Amino acid sequence: MHGALTAQAELLDALLAPDPPPKRRGWPLVLLALVLVTVAVAVGIVVVSRDRGPKGPPHPAKWDARVQKYVEFVEQHREIRFQHPVYVDFLTDEEFAEKVTADEKDLTDEDRTEIEQATGLLRALGLVEGDVDLFEKSNKLNGTGIIGFYSYDDERLRIRGTEITPAVESTIIHELTHALQDQAFDLGKRKKELEEADDANSSAAADGFDALVEGDARRVETMWRDSLSDRERRALDKAQKKDVKNFEDGSKDVPEVLKAMVAAPYELGQAMLAVAVQQGGERAVDDLFRSPPRTEEQQLDPWTLIADHQGFLNVPEPELADGEKALAGDDGGSFGAVGWLMVLAERVPLEQALTAVDGWGGDSAISYERDGTTCLKANYRADTPEDLTQMQTALKAWAAKGPKGAAGVTKDAMTLAFTSCDPGKNAKRVSSGRSMEALTLALTRTYLSVTLVKSGATVAMARCSADRLVRAFSLAELNNPKIDPKRVAAVVAPCRRDS
Repeated sequence: MHGALTAQAELLDALLAPDPPPKRRGWPLVLLALVLVTVAVAVGIVVVSRDRGPKGPPHPAKWDARVQKYVEFVEQHREIRFQHPVYVDFLTDEEFAEKVTADEKDLTDEDRTEIEQATGLLRALGLVEGDVDLFEKSNKLNGTGIIGFYSYDDERLRIRGTEITPAVESTIIHELTHALQDQAFDLGKRKKELEEADDANSSAAADGFDALVEGDARRVETMWRDSLSDRERRALDKAQKKDVKNFEDGSKDVPEVLKAMVAAPYELGQAMLAVAVQQGGERAVDDLFRSPPRTEEQQLDPWTLIADHQGFLNVPEPELADGEKALAGDDGGSFGAVGWLMVLAERVPLEQALTAVDGWGGDSAISYERDGTTCLKANYRADTPEDLTQMQTALKAWAAKGPKGAAGVTKDAMTLAFTSCDPGKNAKRVSSGRSMEALTLALTRTYLSVTLVKSGATVAMARCSADRLVRAFSLAELNNPKIDPKRVAAVVAPCRRDS
């Protein structure tokens, strides 16, 4: 979700990452201002710049000798050359932790009120339940998850660790890619342009740009791993498994949906670029930096961007009634397909959630307060009448699983009107904790479709087959070389007929 939490996002951004604050907008978790290791691969953060001034920050005359070979690798595989070196700071755990965590004593009474509203909004969406301390959770995830970042503000890399271990090498590759992107495409300026566009979907476009930036860095990081010898690759995998275990041990009490939402830009971005490169080669990556995805639907199903060039419908902003006041800083905006998937996945079957979200055509949402309770209203439109009915059915099922009277959905012509309010910290817990599985379902469909196209299938055939296969087989079954070919053929038969 985008516009509804902008003010809260900026508040916690400033508190949790004082050097400098990462201005990330997007799903509800954005208010935590986190970028951390995913469940599978360690990654770093991207921080959006403040005004860097007419001359820009200082740069070294030459690269630190310790990173020279990584600079050459990134230039070669990204097919772009650095315009100038940047500083790379190798910090101890204690020094690094000071950069990415904050002290609760910095919170003002106003800050605490806004954090409480943000928590209520997450509960209204069924994304968290109970009495959740967002500030404490974000500090915990920052402290255990972030292992490096590049700042647009001072154009420096900061790395957790003073020794060049295999995991640190991979982090350097990732963050150097961000530095190269910044020099080639002026990421801070581009992000600001997208955010400030006079467009209800502007925040979704900014989030799509984030996914593109992170997906590209993850892609180059993967190239680095693939270039290693078997011995070096085993050492890297061992180090990253250790990082993942440390992260999992340190975040056991953090709701799964929060971790899934933080991981999503990296995972969705890399999958999006897999489709782009398959269809247009390396040039397609740079083309996307110049003309990035405009909707979350294009992240969730990259073929809607690469093959369909699908846009979005303009949807009127929900109207607030007497006694309802928009939360501070919320001017409305798009909720987004990924946001809907995360919300639905907490209470309805994953396949139903994905089907409903696949029909996304456009939406508009706003958060507000009524009688001291935080709520959200969203208007939703679909690609077809059938798609609208599928979303209506899913939302009704979602609302029915929650506290009575907390949420509801109505239909007027081609628009759904959805409302949900915070049920309180003592409400019955109903979430499934399957948000990461929902994300994996969509990602598996994308990667499977790319594999099928590479094997000779048409794009239409590959998309249809991948969609049917992920619904008929588990991930383990799809990865099993002994999968029943007759069953596979039966599942994809309708796609052959349609083709």
